[in-house]
Amino acid sequence: MTHAGIHIQDVQFSYGSQTVIHNMTITIPKGEFVLVVGPNGSGKTTWLRMVAGLLEPTAGHLCLDGISPKEAQMKGLIHLVPQIYNKNAAQFPATVEEVVGLALFHVPKEDRKGRILDALELVGMQDFLKRRIGELSGGQQQRVMLAQALARKPNYILLDEPTSGIDFETSKKIYEVLRSLKEENITVIMVTHDVTEAMEVADTILCVDGHACYYGPCKGFMESHQGSRLAWHLGG
Repeated sequence: MTHAGIHIQDVQFSYGSQTVIHNMTITIPKGEFVLVVGPNGSGKTTWLRMVAGLLEPTAGHLCLDGISPKEAQMKGLIHLVPQIYNKNAAQFPATVEEVVGLALFHVPKEDRKGRILDALELVGMQDFLKRRIGELSGGQQQRVMLAQALARKPNYILLDEPTSGIDFETSKKIYEVLRSLKEENITVIMVTHDVTEAMEVADTILCVDGHACYYGPCKGFMESHQGSRLAWHLGG
């Protein structure tokens, strides 16, 4: 019996008396590219933070490759790519090289530079190595944070709205990089409102609305009841 992948069994999460995730049971195979979608306030980010090991389920069982998310996080198997806001980054006086290197404290010093350069090249940011992160545009900052995840070489890369507020070309580059990770059997889980564009590169969709109201192939999702309902919520 294999433990590879993400196994979620009867998971529930509550903030005090308010339950936001109700009895969710799904299995995400290793190497899958999953979009997590749903109306605002549906529990998407809460769910992502549980998978990342930042929140513990109120009830149920959640494991990645047979271990808890917290254990997976400590072993460097998970990397959560945060949303980037230019005004915050401007106050952080670190270079692109230093920001990417923050994920490599466990890597021998002599190997870090190569890992950093390889990751930056993948996202097309190798020419910005010595540039301060606060001098970059929001889209460039997001690519640097993706490079940080790639340099760490985790089994799971989790992203929360990585293309929010950035231009089409940068979004396209990010999607191309994420899609290429399938060849390395890296699982990508991305919360997004950019459903139409992201569906072109993803394998499956998890639609969250307090529970898993849809989990299956991208093809045909927008024609489903859940897809039509989501389009209405998003104003599409």
